[in-house]
Amino acid sequence: MVIRIWQWSRGFLILTGVFLIGEFLSTWFGLLLPGSLVGMVLLTVFLFSGVVKLEQVEKAANDLLRHLILLFVPAAVGIMVYVKVFSGNAVAIVLNTLLSTVLVLSVTGKTVDGVIHWPNRTGKAKRHIE
Repeated sequence: MVIRIWQWSRGFLILTGVFLIGEFLSTWFGLLLPGSLVGMVLLTVFLFSGVVKLEQVEKAANDLLRHLILLFVPAAVGIMVYVKVFSGNAVAIVLNTLLSTVLVLSVTGKTVDGVIHWPNRTGKAKRHIE
């Protein structure tokens, strides 16, 4: 039981630390990207380089993702405060949401397609010898 708590705590501390490093870098260098996004990029680099092992952060990340909806409660309450502003611009907001969703899905689909077929394009596909 103590080992499981330690593993979760260690993962949470690593995730929090990477997030804080991202926030610091974003603020210090005046980046246009939010610190949380910089932190995610750093975490990806750390995972691929082996500085952070997936096993170290997997449990905490899965638990955080499982309860992700709770993190949206403050945003939903904040939206309710500005109902008048949103109701006056409802058409523009809906169109913007639909167009941005289509754009994100298209770019994501093309990116995934490119990654899946990358070995075939570069000639590095494994050849099966029969």
